[in-house]
Amino acid sequence: MDIAQNRIDFANGRMGGFPQPIRDWLRTMDFLHQPGTSNRLGEFLLDNLKRDWTAFRAAVAFVKRSGTKHVAKALAEFSSKHKTEIIAGINHRGTSKEGLDDLLLSVGVKGRVIIFHNPRAFTFHPKIYLFKSDKNADVLVGSGNLTEGGLFTNYEAAIRLQLTLSDKQQSAFLKKIEDALDSWSNLTTGSAKVLDADFLSKLVARGDVPVEALAAPDESVRGTESEEEEEEAEPAEVLFTGHAVPRAPSSGRSSPPARAASTSTTSSAATAIMSSSGNRGFVMVLQNTDVGHGQTTSGTSPRSPEIFIPLKARDYDPNFWGWPNLFVESPTQWDRTGVNMRLGTQDITVNMMCWKPKRDFRLRNQALRNAGNVGDILRVEKAPSGSGFDYYVEIVPQGTTQHPVYLARCRETVRNSAKTFGYY
Repeated sequence: MDIAQNRIDFANGRMGGFPQPIRDWLRTMDFLHQPGTSNRLGEFLLDNLKRDWTAFRAAVAFVKRSGTKHVAKALAEFSSKHKTEIIAGINHRGTSKEGLDDLLLSVGVKGRVIIFHNPRAFTFHPKIYLFKSDKNADVLVGSGNLTEGGLFTNYEAAIRLQLTLSDKQQSAFLKKIEDALDSWSNLTTGSAKVLDADFLSKLVARGDVPVEALAAPDESVRGTESEEEEEEAEPAEVLFTGHAVPRAPSSGRSSPPARAASTSTTSSAATAIMSSSGNRGFVMVLQNTDVGHGQTTSGTSPRSPEIFIPLKARDYDPNFWGWPNLFVESPTQWDRTGVNMRLGTQDITVNMMCWKPKRDFRLRNQALRNAGNVGDILRVEKAPSGSGFDYYVEIVPQGTTQHPVYLARCRETVRNSAKTFGYY
């Protein structure tokens, strides 16, 4: 076989001297790489999510909101009609709460998110994206995670196969991929768990899944624990089952070569945290006026369903709340009605109001008020464009791992009040 001639024929689209089976396979293949302006993993997903496939399955090592914000809307539309399953790893704290929140919201009730984790120090690291119908399949296997870098900006590479399932060889090849996905989503192994809001909260509380905006403070808080305190702590609940896997082959080297000591230094200016033009999130310690029961005597009225935000907090970053441009004035108040928020797995509509006589700013919604207790922390975060929500909101209870992390952000005080707040 004339290899040089075959390369020329392949480049010219003729694939001259290749055997017929190889020619058939080469017609199904494409090579994707990035960064660039097209032919990236992100375009592959967005294009296929618009097509009439009957199922979508994926397995990825890391998921973050930087990636899910690009595909959440298209994924939600696809999942409302077709079967969807996404298997995600949580090793090395590379998957975030926000990213998993977006996946849960996008797959809806018809799909599912699986967390795969082998706690015996073996990293879950595949990147497979599979679209399938009765007659065809489109599968990509490469290096890109479900992050913005993995989808668009990192240097990544992947092989794409467009398969015809009436072809026995191509159908058999697809089965190997599906068998691997089936093994990782097999709930009987103990290493795969279906994700829901409660399980996600447990993973966050254990420190397995970080909150993106607070990852650095989280590590600093965890680092303050003494060894004695860690030894006395109760052992964590076992969530996943470990399994032994084949070891990597020996490299024949007993130890890696020693590295020369680095002489470089990092200036304080280079490591300083730079302030952004706007904040993404708001945190506040709840008080009795926000979540207390108020009058409890029979015949008296309960407290109105409102959480009170200090005017100091509103005016600290008015753009975060859309003040005053998104508010409509009346003789007694300013209102921003119909504000869509995601509270856990619940969709709520909040009325933001500034009442002129009382000179205060309120979030009016009964479910939001009922969700917390005095001393808990309210966290409000802007939702990404296209998510269908204006804000994500959660109540962080006292006694949870994340409470001291958010509390550290509540540095701003309010005159004549015990309330504290902060932005990030």
